[in-house]
Amino acid sequence: MDKKFGKTVTSIILTMAILFSFLPTTALAADRFSTADTLILNESHSSTLETEDDVNYYKFTTSNNDSFYKVELRNTEVTDAISLTLYAGDDATTDIYDLRASVADANSDTRKLEPNHTYYISVKKDYFRCTGNYKVNVTEIKDDVTDSYSSSASITLNKKKAYNLEAVGDADYFKFTTTSNNSYYKIELANTEATDTIGATLYYEDDVTTDETKITAYKASIGFECTKLEPNHTYYIVVEKSTTYYYPIGAYKLCVTEIKDDASDTFDNSSKISLNKKNTYNLSVDGDVDYFKFKTSKSGTYSITLANKSGNDGINATIYSDADVTQNIATVTSYKATKNSFKIKLKKNHTYYIAVKKSSSYSSVMGAYSLTIVN
Repeated sequence: MDKKFGKTVTSIILTMAILFSFLPTTALAADRFSTADTLILNESHSSTLETEDDVNYYKFTTSNNDSFYKVELRNTEVTDAISLTLYAGDDATTDIYDLRASVADANSDTRKLEPNHTYYISVKKDYFRCTGNYKVNVTEIKDDVTDSYSSSASITLNKKKAYNLEAVGDADYFKFTTTSNNSYYKIELANTEATDTIGATLYYEDDVTTDETKITAYKASIGFECTKLEPNHTYYIVVEKSTTYYYPIGAYKLCVTEIKDDASDTFDNSSKISLNKKNTYNLSVDGDVDYFKFKTSKSGTYSITLANKSGNDGINATIYSDADVTQNIATVTSYKATKNSFKIKLKKNHTYYIAVKKSSSYSSVMGAYSLTIVN
C-alpha cells in the first residue's frame, strides 16, 4: 500500500508540474524602493497586486528634454480602488502626488518633471484590501516652447506660427525685438484647438510686473491688440490660460505683425506737410493720431480739405496755433467716403499744427485719407 500511495503522490505532483508549466506567468513587481522595477517611457506596464496588502514599486528616468510626463493608472481587474504615488526619490517622504483609480476606471496626472532624473512610483490598495491586475503608463510629452523668460522662444515678425499648450498649467514664453521704425505692432492670438479660453500677455521686460497689454482668445476665435512699441527694444509674450478658472490644452497660433506708421503721433515729432499739394496718409490702426505741421509764408485765408477715403467712419482734422492741444482754432470732419473743407485766416511766418484722428471714441477707424492745404 505504501508503495502504491507513493507512486500515486509522485504521479500527481508530476502532472501538476506539467500543467503549471503551460500556464502564463506574471512577473511579480518589486515590493520596495531598492528593488523597484524599471518602467519604459511611452509603454504600458501590466502588473498584479498579489495579496491584499501588496505594494509594488517602480522607477523611471526622464529624458534630457524639457517635457511634461503623463502618469496613468488603469484599474483593469482589481477588486477595489487602488492608489498610485509619485516620488521624487527612493524615499517615502519625497511624495509629489497621489492618484486613485476605482474599479474598472483610470486616472492620470500630467506635469513638468526635471530632465535626467529618476522618479519612483508605488501602487497599492486605496483603502480596502484588494487584489488583481492593473496597468501603469508613463508618457513623455515634449514641450514645444519653454516655460521661462531666460530661454524664451524667439518670434519672427510678420509670420504666423502654430504652437501647443501641452498640459494643464502649461505656459509658453516668447520674445521679439522691434525694428528701428516708428511702428505699431499687431499681436494676434488664434485659439485654433485649445479646449478653453487662452490669453497672451505682453511684457516690456522679462519681468511679470512689466505687463503692458493682454489679449484673450475664446475657443475657436481670434483675439488681437495693436499698440505702438519702442524701436529696437525686446519685448516678451506669455501664452497661457486666461484666468484661474480655465484649464486649456491644445493648439493655437501666434503672430506679431509690424505696421509702419506714416506720420508721427506726437506734437514734438510732427511730420512736415507740403502746401498746395494733396498729401495722402493712413490711420494705421484704430486709435492712431497723425500730427503735422506747416509754416505760413504769408498772411491770409487758407483752405484746408480733409478727404476720408477709408469709409470706416468719421475722422477729424484739428488745427492748432501752437503745439498744445488747448490751442485748437478750428476742426473739420469728414464722414464715410466724403471730403470737407474749411477756410481760416492765418498769420504770416507762423508754424501751425494739425492732428488727424477718428471723430468719435465709440467708432473704429482705420485707413487712408488725404489732407490738402491751399493758400
